[in-house]
Amino acid sequence: MSAALHISDALQAFLPTYRQHQTLSYQQEKVCRHITDCRTAQCGMQQWRCSDCPFEKQVYCSCRDRHCPRCQGRQTEQWIEAQQEKVLPWRYFHVVFTLPHELNVITQYAPETLYNCLFQAVWATLSQFAIKRKTLKGQLGMTAVLHTWGQTLAQHIHLHCLIPGGALDGESRWRGVKTDYLFPVKALSKVFRAKMFSTLRAADITIPQADLLMSKPWAVYAKPCLCKPDTVIRYLGRYTRKGMLHESRLKAIDKDSVTFSYKDYADNNRSKQMRLKGEEFLRRYLSHILPKGLMRVRHFGFLANRCRRKKLSIIRRQLPKSTASEEVVVKDKPMSCWHCPVCKVGILMLASIALHGANTQKRLSG
Repeated sequence: MSAALHISDALQAFLPTYRQHQTLSYQQEKVCRHITDCRTAQCGMQQWRCSDCPFEKQVYCSCRDRHCPRCQGRQTEQWIEAQQEKVLPWRYFHVVFTLPHELNVITQYAPETLYNCLFQAVWATLSQFAIKRKTLKGQLGMTAVLHTWGQTLAQHIHLHCLIPGGALDGESRWRGVKTDYLFPVKALSKVFRAKMFSTLRAADITIPQADLLMSKPWAVYAKPCLCKPDTVIRYLGRYTRKGMLHESRLKAIDKDSVTFSYKDYADNNRSKQMRLKGEEFLRRYLSHILPKGLMRVRHFGFLANRCRRKKLSIIRRQLPKSTASEEVVVKDKPMSCWHCPVCKVGILMLASIALHGANTQKRLSG
Protein backbone atom coordinates (compact mmCIF):
# COMPACT_ATOMS: atom_id res chain seq x y z
CA MET A 1 0.00 0.00 0.00
CA SER A 2 1.14 3.55 -0.68
CA ALA A 3 1.10 4.42 3.02
CA ALA A 4 4.04 2.04 3.56
CA LEU A 5 6.21 3.49 0.79
CA HIS A 6 9.25 5.61 1.62
CA ILE A 7 11.86 7.57 -0.30
CA SER A 8 14.41 5.11 1.07
CA ASP A 9 12.66 2.34 -0.91
CA ALA A 10 13.31 4.24 -4.15
CA LEU A 11 16.92 4.92 -3.16
CA GLN A 12 17.59 1.26 -2.40
CA ALA A 13 15.97 0.16 -5.66
CA PHE A 14 17.52 2.62 -8.10
CA LEU A 15 20.57 4.29 -6.55
CA PRO A 16 23.09 1.58 -7.58
CA THR A 17 22.04 1.94 -11.24
CA TYR A 18 21.89 5.72 -10.95
CA ARG A 19 25.53 5.83 -9.74
CA GLN A 20 26.62 4.02 -12.91
CA HIS A 21 25.43 6.90 -15.08
CA GLN A 22 25.53 9.95 -12.80
CA THR A 23 28.07 11.43 -10.39
CA LEU A 24 26.74 12.31 -6.94
CA SER A 25 28.19 15.20 -4.98
CA TYR A 26 29.47 14.63 -1.46
CA GLN A 27 26.35 16.28 -0.06
CA GLN A 28 24.04 14.11 -2.16
CA GLU A 29 25.88 10.97 -1.08
CA LYS A 30 25.55 11.94 2.57
CA VAL A 31 21.84 12.74 2.31
CA CYS A 32 21.16 9.45 0.50
CA ARG A 33 22.95 7.56 3.25
CA HIS A 34 21.00 9.39 5.95
CA ILE A 35 17.61 8.78 4.32
CA THR A 36 18.40 5.12 3.71
CA ASP A 37 19.60 4.59 7.30
CA CYS A 38 16.77 6.58 8.93
CA ARG A 39 14.87 4.56 11.53
CA THR A 40 17.05 1.51 11.06
CA ALA A 41 19.72 -0.08 13.24
CA GLN A 42 22.32 2.04 11.41
CA CYS A 43 21.10 5.14 13.31
CA GLY A 44 20.97 3.41 16.67
CA MET A 45 18.16 2.10 18.82
CA GLN A 46 16.20 3.21 21.88
CA GLN A 47 14.88 0.77 24.48
CA TRP A 48 11.59 1.84 26.10
CA ARG A 49 10.18 0.11 29.19
CA CYS A 50 6.74 0.30 30.80
CA SER A 51 6.66 1.81 34.30
CA ASP A 52 3.97 -0.65 35.53
CA CYS A 53 4.49 -3.93 33.66
CA PRO A 54 7.32 -5.94 32.00
CA PHE A 55 6.50 -4.67 28.50
CA GLU A 56 9.48 -3.35 26.49
CA LYS A 57 9.65 -1.72 23.08
CA GLN A 58 12.56 -1.05 20.73
CA VAL A 59 12.50 2.07 18.56
CA TYR A 60 15.07 2.88 15.89
CA CYS A 61 16.44 6.43 15.87
CA SER A 62 15.88 8.94 13.06
CA CYS A 63 18.63 10.54 10.97
CA ARG A 64 17.53 14.17 11.61
CA ASP A 65 18.63 15.24 8.13
CA ARG A 66 16.70 18.31 6.98
CA HIS A 67 16.08 16.64 3.61
CA CYS A 68 14.61 13.47 5.11
CA PRO A 69 10.79 13.38 4.78
CA ARG A 70 10.47 11.17 7.87
CA CYS A 71 12.22 13.59 10.23
CA GLN A 72 10.24 16.81 9.75
CA GLY A 73 7.01 16.23 11.70
CA ARG A 74 8.15 16.92 15.26
CA GLN A 75 10.66 19.53 14.12
CA THR A 76 7.85 21.40 12.38
CA GLU A 77 5.72 21.44 15.54
CA GLN A 78 8.62 22.68 17.65
CA TRP A 79 9.51 25.39 15.13
CA ILE A 80 5.92 26.65 14.93
CA GLU A 81 5.67 26.79 18.72
CA ALA A 82 8.86 28.85 18.82
CA GLN A 83 7.51 31.25 16.18
CA GLN A 84 4.18 32.00 17.88
CA GLU A 85 5.61 34.71 20.11
CA LYS A 86 7.23 36.36 17.06
CA VAL A 87 4.00 36.77 15.06
CA LEU A 88 2.56 40.27 15.13
CA PRO A 89 -1.20 40.70 15.69
CA TRP A 90 -1.47 42.45 12.36
CA ARG A 91 -2.22 41.62 8.75
CA TYR A 92 0.42 39.71 6.79
CA PHE A 93 1.16 39.41 3.08
CA HIS A 94 2.38 36.37 1.15
CA VAL A 95 4.43 37.16 -1.96
CA VAL A 96 6.21 34.59 -4.16
CA PHE A 97 9.18 35.49 -6.39
CA THR A 98 10.05 32.91 -9.08
CA LEU A 99 13.24 32.67 -11.12
CA PRO A 100 12.92 32.00 -14.87
CA HIS A 101 13.84 28.42 -15.73
CA GLU A 102 16.65 29.68 -17.97
CA LEU A 103 18.62 30.39 -14.77
CA ASN A 104 18.31 26.80 -13.52
CA VAL A 105 21.54 25.88 -15.29
CA ILE A 106 23.48 27.97 -12.74
CA THR A 107 22.62 25.42 -10.04
CA GLN A 108 24.89 22.92 -11.81
CA TYR A 109 28.05 24.88 -10.99
CA ALA A 110 27.15 27.66 -8.50
CA PRO A 111 23.94 26.75 -6.63
CA GLU A 112 24.85 28.53 -3.38
CA THR A 113 25.67 31.76 -5.20
CA LEU A 114 22.40 31.66 -7.14
CA TYR A 115 20.30 31.08 -4.03
CA ASN A 116 22.10 33.81 -2.06
CA CYS A 117 21.61 36.24 -4.95
CA LEU A 118 17.90 35.40 -4.99
CA PHE A 119 17.53 36.27 -1.29
CA GLN A 120 19.48 39.51 -1.77
CA ALA A 121 17.54 40.58 -4.88
CA VAL A 122 14.12 39.94 -3.32
CA TRP A 123 14.96 41.84 -0.14
CA ALA A 124 16.44 44.73 -2.14
CA THR A 125 13.28 44.87 -4.26
CA LEU A 126 10.86 44.95 -1.33
CA SER A 127 13.03 47.41 0.61
CA GLN A 128 13.03 49.80 -2.33
CA PHE A 129 9.24 49.76 -2.54
CA ALA A 130 8.90 50.26 1.23
CA ILE A 131 11.17 53.30 1.17
CA LYS A 132 9.50 54.93 -1.83
CA ARG A 133 5.88 54.32 -0.82
CA LYS A 134 4.58 57.49 0.82
CA THR A 135 2.47 55.69 3.41
CA LEU A 136 5.40 53.59 4.58
CA LYS A 137 8.85 55.15 4.09
CA GLY A 138 10.45 52.72 6.49
CA GLN A 139 11.92 49.28 7.06
CA LEU A 140 9.90 46.14 6.33
CA GLY A 141 10.20 42.79 8.05
CA MET A 142 10.30 39.57 6.06
CA THR A 143 10.58 35.81 6.56
CA ALA A 144 11.75 34.24 3.30
CA VAL A 145 11.72 30.52 2.50
CA LEU A 146 13.57 28.98 -0.43
CA HIS A 147 11.83 26.28 -2.49
CA THR A 148 13.56 24.73 -5.50
CA TRP A 149 10.87 22.29 -6.66
CA GLY A 150 7.49 22.13 -8.33
CA GLN A 151 4.73 19.56 -7.87
CA THR A 152 6.34 17.18 -10.37
CA LEU A 153 9.80 17.58 -8.74
CA ALA A 154 11.00 19.56 -11.75
CA GLN A 155 13.34 22.42 -10.89
CA HIS A 156 11.26 25.47 -10.03
CA ILE A 157 13.26 27.94 -7.93
CA HIS A 158 11.13 30.40 -6.00
CA LEU A 159 11.06 32.31 -2.74
CA HIS A 160 8.03 32.42 -0.44
CA CYS A 161 7.97 35.69 1.49
CA LEU A 162 5.75 36.28 4.52
CA ILE A 163 5.69 40.00 5.31
CA PRO A 164 3.99 41.88 8.16
CA GLY A 165 1.90 44.66 6.65
CA GLY A 166 3.79 47.70 7.85
CA ALA A 167 7.14 49.37 8.30
CA LEU A 168 9.20 51.10 10.99
CA ASP A 169 10.28 54.59 9.94
CA GLY A 170 13.46 56.35 10.99
CA GLU A 171 11.86 57.46 14.26
CA SER A 172 10.70 53.89 15.12
CA ARG A 173 7.06 54.72 14.35
CA TRP A 174 4.90 51.92 13.00
CA ARG A 175 3.22 52.64 9.65
CA GLY A 176 0.65 49.97 8.85
CA VAL A 177 -0.62 48.89 5.44
CA LYS A 178 -4.39 48.95 5.14
CA THR A 179 -4.81 47.71 1.57
CA ASP A 180 -5.53 44.11 0.55
CA TYR A 181 -2.24 43.82 -1.38
CA LEU A 182 1.20 44.99 -0.35
CA PHE A 183 2.68 46.24 -3.65
CA PRO A 184 1.63 45.95 -7.34
CA VAL A 185 3.06 42.72 -8.74
CA LYS A 186 3.87 44.06 -12.23
CA ALA A 187 6.05 46.77 -10.75
CA LEU A 188 7.63 44.26 -8.38
CA SER A 189 8.44 41.99 -11.32
CA LYS A 190 10.36 44.68 -13.21
CA VAL A 191 12.40 45.78 -10.21
CA PHE A 192 13.06 42.17 -9.14
CA ARG A 193 14.41 41.37 -12.61
CA ALA A 194 16.79 44.33 -12.50
CA LYS A 195 17.95 43.55 -8.94
CA MET A 196 18.58 39.89 -9.78
CA PHE A 197 20.67 40.80 -12.81
CA SER A 198 22.67 43.25 -10.69
CA THR A 199 23.39 40.76 -7.89
CA LEU A 200 24.37 37.98 -10.32
CA ARG A 201 26.80 40.27 -12.17
CA ALA A 202 28.25 41.46 -8.86
CA ALA A 203 28.89 37.79 -8.01
CA ASP A 204 30.66 37.25 -11.39
CA ILE A 205 27.97 34.87 -12.63
CA THR A 206 27.40 34.77 -16.38
CA ILE A 207 23.69 35.13 -17.10
CA PRO A 208 22.48 32.65 -19.73
CA GLN A 209 20.15 34.05 -22.42
CA ALA A 210 20.37 37.50 -20.84
CA ASP A 211 18.67 39.33 -23.72
CA LEU A 212 15.71 36.94 -23.64
CA LEU A 213 15.36 37.21 -19.86
CA MET A 214 15.42 41.01 -19.96
CA SER A 215 12.67 41.10 -22.58
CA LYS A 216 10.12 38.92 -20.80
CA PRO A 217 8.20 39.47 -17.54
CA TRP A 218 9.30 37.58 -14.43
CA ALA A 219 6.74 35.81 -12.26
CA VAL A 220 5.78 37.49 -9.00
CA TYR A 221 2.63 36.25 -7.28
CA ALA A 222 0.85 37.92 -4.37
CA LYS A 223 -1.97 36.58 -2.23
CA PRO A 224 -4.54 38.74 -0.40
CA CYS A 225 -3.61 39.71 3.12
CA LEU A 226 -3.84 37.27 6.02
CA CYS A 227 -5.66 38.93 8.90
CA LYS A 228 -5.57 36.32 11.68
CA PRO A 229 -2.37 35.43 13.57
CA ASP A 230 -3.24 31.72 13.72
CA THR A 231 -3.51 31.71 9.91
CA VAL A 232 -0.04 33.24 9.74
CA ILE A 233 1.35 30.51 11.99
CA ARG A 234 -0.12 27.80 9.77
CA TYR A 235 1.52 29.46 6.78
CA LEU A 236 4.85 29.52 8.60
CA GLY A 237 4.69 25.78 9.25
CA ARG A 238 3.47 24.96 5.74
CA TYR A 239 6.16 26.81 3.84
CA THR A 240 9.20 26.72 6.12
CA ARG A 241 9.37 22.99 6.90
CA LYS A 242 7.82 21.53 3.78
CA GLY A 243 10.03 19.06 1.92
CA MET A 244 10.19 18.44 -1.80
CA LEU A 245 7.98 15.33 -1.63
CA HIS A 246 5.76 14.16 1.20
CA GLU A 247 5.87 10.38 1.30
CA SER A 248 2.07 10.15 1.32
CA ARG A 249 2.26 11.15 -2.35
CA LEU A 250 4.14 7.98 -3.27
CA LYS A 251 1.70 5.58 -4.93
CA ALA A 252 3.85 2.78 -6.34
CA ILE A 253 7.47 1.68 -6.67
CA ASP A 254 8.20 -1.21 -9.02
CA LYS A 255 11.39 -2.57 -10.55
CA ASP A 256 11.53 0.17 -13.22
CA SER A 257 9.61 3.22 -12.05
CA VAL A 258 8.13 5.40 -9.31
CA THR A 259 4.55 6.69 -9.37
CA PHE A 260 3.52 9.69 -7.27
CA SER A 261 0.61 12.10 -7.10
CA TYR A 262 0.74 15.82 -7.81
CA LYS A 263 -1.56 18.81 -8.19
CA ASP A 264 -1.89 20.24 -11.67
CA TYR A 265 -2.21 23.98 -11.05
CA ALA A 266 -2.89 24.57 -14.75
CA ASP A 267 -5.94 22.30 -14.55
CA ASN A 268 -7.88 23.73 -11.58
CA ASN A 269 -5.54 22.10 -9.03
CA ARG A 270 -6.72 18.63 -10.00
CA SER A 271 -4.90 15.71 -8.42
CA LYS A 272 -3.07 13.56 -10.97
CA GLN A 273 -0.41 10.88 -10.99
CA MET A 274 2.98 10.86 -12.69
CA ARG A 275 5.07 7.78 -13.46
CA LEU A 276 8.81 8.30 -13.86
CA LYS A 277 11.66 5.94 -14.57
CA GLY A 278 13.52 5.19 -11.37
CA GLU A 279 16.70 7.01 -12.45
CA GLU A 280 14.76 10.08 -13.58
CA PHE A 281 12.89 10.18 -10.29
CA LEU A 282 16.20 10.13 -8.37
CA ARG A 283 17.69 12.77 -10.66
CA ARG A 284 14.80 15.12 -9.93
CA TYR A 285 14.74 14.37 -6.23
CA LEU A 286 18.49 14.75 -5.67
CA SER A 287 18.63 18.02 -7.64
CA HIS A 288 16.87 19.71 -4.70
CA ILE A 289 19.45 18.81 -2.06
CA LEU A 290 20.87 22.09 -0.84
CA PRO A 291 24.58 22.88 -0.44
CA LYS A 292 25.96 22.28 3.03
CA GLY A 293 25.32 25.16 5.42
CA LEU A 294 22.89 27.03 3.15
CA MET A 295 20.09 28.59 5.22
CA ARG A 296 16.75 27.90 3.53
CA VAL A 297 14.79 30.12 5.94
CA ARG A 298 16.01 33.68 6.50
CA HIS A 299 14.67 36.72 8.33
CA PHE A 300 15.17 40.31 7.19
CA GLY A 301 14.49 43.86 8.35
CA PHE A 302 12.91 44.26 11.75
CA LEU A 303 12.50 40.45 11.85
CA ALA A 304 16.26 39.87 11.58
CA ASN A 305 17.66 37.82 14.45
CA ARG A 306 19.95 40.58 15.74
CA CYS A 307 17.14 43.09 16.38
CA ARG A 308 13.84 41.19 16.25
CA ARG A 309 13.06 41.10 19.97
CA LYS A 310 13.63 44.84 20.46
CA LYS A 311 11.78 46.01 17.36
CA LEU A 312 8.80 43.70 17.81
CA SER A 313 8.39 45.11 21.31
CA ILE A 314 8.40 48.64 19.88
CA ILE A 315 5.78 47.71 17.26
CA ARG A 316 3.45 45.94 19.72
CA ARG A 317 3.34 49.02 21.96
CA GLN A 318 2.02 51.05 19.02
CA LEU A 319 -0.67 48.65 17.80
CA PRO A 320 -4.30 49.52 18.61
CA LYS A 321 -5.71 47.67 21.60
CA SER A 322 -8.51 46.16 19.51
CA THR A 323 -5.87 44.61 17.28
CA ALA A 324 -3.47 43.60 20.00
CA SER A 325 -6.26 41.68 21.74
CA GLU A 326 -6.26 39.24 18.82
CA GLU A 327 -2.72 38.12 19.62
CA VAL A 328 -2.22 34.38 19.70
CA VAL A 329 -2.30 32.89 23.18
CA VAL A 330 0.26 30.17 23.62
CA LYS A 331 -1.17 27.43 25.80
CA ASP A 332 1.02 25.19 27.89
CA LYS A 333 0.88 21.72 26.41
CA PRO A 334 1.20 18.66 28.60
CA MET A 335 4.36 16.68 28.05
CA SER A 336 3.83 14.07 25.34
CA CYS A 337 4.13 10.48 26.50
CA TRP A 338 3.48 6.95 25.30
CA HIS A 339 1.03 4.85 27.26
CA CYS A 340 1.76 1.17 27.49
CA PRO A 341 -0.19 -0.74 24.79
CA VAL A 342 -0.42 -3.80 27.06
CA CYS A 343 -1.46 -2.67 30.53
CA LYS A 344 -2.94 0.68 29.38
CA VAL A 345 -1.88 2.19 32.71
CA GLY A 346 1.88 2.56 32.72
CA ILE A 347 3.94 5.03 30.70
CA LEU A 348 6.79 3.98 28.45
CA MET A 349 10.08 5.29 29.84
CA LEU A 350 13.35 5.56 27.93
CA ALA A 351 15.64 2.92 29.46
CA SER A 352 18.70 2.91 27.19
CA ILE A 353 20.15 4.10 23.90
CA ALA A 354 22.36 1.91 21.74
CA LEU A 355 24.38 3.64 19.02
CA HIS A 356 25.41 1.78 15.88
CA GLY A 357 28.95 0.48 16.12
CA ALA A 358 29.25 1.22 19.85
CA ASN A 359 30.41 -1.54 22.19
CA THR A 360 28.57 -0.10 25.15
CA GLN A 361 24.98 0.87 25.74
CA LYS A 362 24.04 4.08 27.49
CA ARG A 363 21.52 3.31 30.21
CA LEU A 364 19.30 6.00 31.65
CA SER A 365 18.40 6.01 35.30
CA GLY A 366 15.34 7.49 36.93
